[in-house]
Amino acid sequence: MGPPTLYLDVDGVVTTVGYQRQAGKDTLNPAQVALVAALVREFDARVVVSSTWRVDDCRPTLVEAGLPENCFHPDWRTAILPTSRDAETGGMLPAEQAGRGDEITEHATRNRITHYLVLDDVEVGPAHAGRHVRPLAEAGLREADVALARSRLARM
Repeated sequence: MGPPTLYLDVDGVVTTVGYQRQAGKDTLNPAQVALVAALVREFDARVVVSSTWRVDDCRPTLVEAGLPENCFHPDWRTAILPTSRDAETGGMLPAEQAGRGDEITEHATRNRITHYLVLDDVEVGPAHAGRHVRPLAEAGLREADVALARSRLARM
């Protein structure tokens, strides 16, 4: 079966608006990154970035914040599907409006991934029921979310 894949959103999971207000724009919370890193190490998981942060190569920033350097899936980010772009401007839609769940499904199908968990603060749809841990965007990833993620990963 191989190692599980973690589809990782960034904003609302490993950083929050409140944290960035204090630490600076686009700054990740090392405590929350450490929680993801612990899951990665415990389950030998591979990370796929499903966040808008994937537009640029955010892996160095995630590693600098505490993710293991070798944790990324070879196809490390989900594709940006047409449904995730504004039809008029071509820009990325806000996460709440983008087809994040469809992007994850497309990536998982293309890479034949069946053993995965989604860490995202927005709804990703019924296709990912039982595989989604949804932190509160204002709080980001917390110990209770990690416990749920650990439980779901252990049952896969």
